Amino acid sequence: MNTSYISTGIEYLDNLLGQPLIGDNLVWEVEAGTYIDQFVEKFVYHSLKNGHKVVYVSFNRSPMTMSQKFLQLPNLKNLALLDCFTAGKGNNDRAFTRFYEANGNALVNQSIKLDNPMDISHFREVLNLLEEEKGEGALYVFDSLTGMQDIWGDETSTYRFFTYSCPRLYDLKTVAYWILEKEAHSATFRANLRHVTQVAIDLFRTENQLFLKVDKCEGRFTHNMYKPQRFELLGDEIVFHEAERKELLNLGSKIRFLRLKQGLSQNELAKEAGVTASFISQLERNIISPSIDSLVQLGQKLGVEPFYFFLSQIGEPSDRIIQRKNQRKDAALPNVKTDLVKCQSLSVSTNNRRLEPLFVTIEIKANIQHHLFTHKGDEFVFILKGELEVEIGKKKYLLREGDTIYLDSVIPTAWKNVGEVSVEAIWLLSPPRD
Repeated sequence: MNTSYISTGIEYLDNLLGQPLIGDNLVWEVEAGTYIDQFVEKFVYHSLKNGHKVVYVSFNRSPMTMSQKFLQLPNLKNLALLDCFTAGKGNNDRAFTRFYEANGNALVNQSIKLDNPMDISHFREVLNLLEEEKGEGALYVFDSLTGMQDIWGDETSTYRFFTYSCPRLYDLKTVAYWILEKEAHSATFRANLRHVTQVAIDLFRTENQLFLKVDKCEGRFTHNMYKPQRFELLGDEIVFHEAERKELLNLGSKIRFLRLKQGLSQNELAKEAGVTASFISQLERNIISPSIDSLVQLGQKLGVEPFYFFLSQIGEPSDRIIQRKNQRKDAALPNVKTDLVKCQSLSVSTNNRRLEPLFVTIEIKANIQHHLFTHKGDEFVFILKGELEVEIGKKKYLLREGDTIYLDSVIPTAWKNVGEVSVEAIWLLSPPRD
């Protein structure tokens, strides 16, 4: 098992996210009626089943409600409940406080009732003690940023707590779920959270259909990651429907073709690649999409490079994958209003690709006081020629020939050619721009 990954408890979602990584904070922006509870329960169940410690911080649900949901979970001794509801929204009503008098309820001894959840500093203190007690690797669920805001009175206090906790939990090598009701918060508040967090997920409903959309997933990219994924709740199961089956590039057929060519059964390939036979079966039927890690493992066992799976057909003609120098076309730079910056595409097409490679030229004396691209995702820059100054925050960095820079969550505020020749650079965007 790869200990750098944690499962959401839903295989399709794991593959879509390229596996949640240790240190990830996942912000869930949800509309009413989108079954966020089922996503949380899958995460908690799978985590406890696999021996992880879980801390559930509840602002919106009473401990009795939580015990009814969680008493049948495996390894219940590893679950801790920080109850901010009873003395918060519950107003210490007898209907809620009598939970702590129940005999034989296993969750009572694992629950901490916060006497004054309105006191943010006290809440932080108790949570910090819990974090120290549970140690690195414990997993967290904050059931409602909206509930926090309701009792703390404003978005600013909630945002300050989030910006304090997010990097702290990252350093504790945990994975944390943060849930908020989309309609209860301003667009600015939600945008600020997305800027800080590693993963942002949107659950919404359109014309009686349910959708999940990944708005941010730092440090990785998978096929269809940023496209809305339709899902249904069938009993206790969350079932995703591949909205655009053709865009899988018939990945399943390629894997099956290579497997049979090597005389391997599904069980044999699964064992060699470190996955289940069920995973291989669903993959070959185009029911699921693999994570990048899984695809690399499969490629190694099947004797092909990972890019092979993304060609539009087996043995793709060279005119689909090779671009000659004289075939380059100009690429748009809508943010740039000067002729001193030029951009050319280095790929025949970015359809169904994971990268957009660009050749960027920045002429002498060019001084752009903003970033060149409006792009959700990662960027990698390799300087071929010249000297380029980049400003990030309040710091300036000089890039010379042969230097590189990797941009993920940071956004440069200025680019300046400080040399005596034009700057030439290879610029990679992942995923490609729309």
